[in-house]
Amino acid sequence: MRRRILLAASALLLAGAPVSAVPLARVEGVEDPALDAAIARIVGEAPSHSDNRWRNRERARDAGEQIRRYLDSQGYFAALIDPRLDDDQRPLVRVRPGERFTIATLDIRFDTPEGGDQPGDEIRSAANLRTGQPMRSQGIIDAEAAVVEALRNNGWPLARAGEHAFTADHLDASVTVEMHFNTGPFLRFGEPQLAGGLADLREDYVASLAPFSPGDPVSTRQLNIYTQRLQALGSVALAEARLAPEEEGSGNIRAVDVRMEPTPRHRIQLSARYATTEGAGAGAEWARRNLFRRDETLTLIGRASELNTGGEASLLFPHWRRFAQTLEVGAGLALENTDAFEQDSISARATLSRPVTDQLFASAGLSGQIARITDAAGERTLNSITFPLSLAYDDRDDVLDPQSGIGADMEIRPGLTFGDTQSQYVRAVLGARTYFPVSERMLIAVRGRVGALFGVEAQSVPADLRFYAGGGGSVRGYGYQALSPRVIGINTGELEPFGGRSLVETSVEARWRYSERLGFVGFLDGGVASSGIEPDFDEMRFGIGAGVRYYPGFGPLRVDVAAPLNRRSGDAAIHLYISIGQAF
Repeated sequence: MRRRILLAASALLLAGAPVSAVPLARVEGVEDPALDAAIARIVGEAPSHSDNRWRNRERARDAGEQIRRYLDSQGYFAALIDPRLDDDQRPLVRVRPGERFTIATLDIRFDTPEGGDQPGDEIRSAANLRTGQPMRSQGIIDAEAAVVEALRNNGWPLARAGEHAFTADHLDASVTVEMHFNTGPFLRFGEPQLAGGLADLREDYVASLAPFSPGDPVSTRQLNIYTQRLQALGSVALAEARLAPEEEGSGNIRAVDVRMEPTPRHRIQLSARYATTEGAGAGAEWARRNLFRRDETLTLIGRASELNTGGEASLLFPHWRRFAQTLEVGAGLALENTDAFEQDSISARATLSRPVTDQLFASAGLSGQIARITDAAGERTLNSITFPLSLAYDDRDDVLDPQSGIGADMEIRPGLTFGDTQSQYVRAVLGARTYFPVSERMLIAVRGRVGALFGVEAQSVPADLRFYAGGGGSVRGYGYQALSPRVIGINTGELEPFGGRSLVETSVEARWRYSERLGFVGFLDGGVASSGIEPDFDEMRFGIGAGVRYYPGFGPLRVDVAAPLNRRSGDAAIHLYISIGQAF
């Protein structure tokens, strides 16, 4: 009885077990390992073995037909393929590939309108075909597409492929290739012209963004680039650049019609945040697009918080004097009140920036500030002029919620201070962050930042140019600026927070995406700001915590709770942070 039960259980287990797929047919006769492996992939699989002879014959014929088509596409035009059943009545295909045919002669011909310009050898070379190479179908398809693209980007925008002819010679295993292309008329660019839409941009500004000059051969690639440039303008919601219809007497010159639809002229943004270390804060931003009809943007920003209240006005000039070069000028007023200092300041700045590559950006600027400071060193007025120079690299896939890539930035800021104190200095900051996907739902994010103030003591520069550590954007788990140097205050005779000459910060986060809308984070932050040019690593402190991320569709809403690992007297046991976007 027990034996019957075991047999029945085994039968049930076997019946419920998944059946492994098997090759559609066994293949014999291919000596080249690479070709044999390719054929095995082409043949594919069947759900399981079959004992039905008729079904196995059908499988062998299907496999043989797939092999024949593949070998033809690879130039084995004399292949022998024999589908049959083996001794066990299973599907078998015997294959003798034979010699691979090569290209003996290659002739690329262009059919042009009567009296039209003939394409040169540089267009033919786009085919990337040569005599003696294997005759592959994909190679011909790629060559056809490449030649048509070359024609359309060199003055023949209406070019298309014609009828091709291929003659195979089985005596010497060679193929004569004759490819035909209908070029259509040769055309040159005329002037860009506004042809529709309501975007109120100056016509000369729109023309200045064109990647071509009037008289250049028409290029569909250049037209696409032009459309992308127009589409990227802040005052444009939708754009298209295309050749205008032919006009009588225009010859081979075709104007470019530009059509654009505008975005709303005004934009308003509101923001709010809260952290136990920095208190509550709110901000409002109003922007006016296309101020002088060259896509300029005027932005007014107001902010109010326990630490920093003030406002700023800025004017952005995109594509200033040359494409992709941006000029920004601005001025601001700030009333700052932190544990380390009180500073009331008025500032003005001008910054010129442009991309070096698709991922690398450079900028240079001039900044001036008048500041009234009260801190542990007393009350004084410090006026400063700085010359910020920066490089930034960013290939991250998303700014608010990056999943991969690297972001890095470096700023060198020479400056001089005058007023109650005179000094010259250089402030340098280097930061980087990167991301390591562990699985589909888990990734590790790492951040580091270092800074130094050369040539001057910390009290000789404005308070906002010193280095501080601690708080939501630095080391979570510690108070705002709590990991900064402390000095004896002139007025109080007690230790008070004071900015430093050097900074080290680091963070590691494990981010787990639980669902489309919800995620969780565990993190470890560390950092210290030191009074000397060399960081005091013995004073470095660490905070640990966890957080929740809610994804509404535009970027995560962040709630973090952190605690200090190296808790000191006066440090709170826990801190809460609420904001938009990942921590880094």
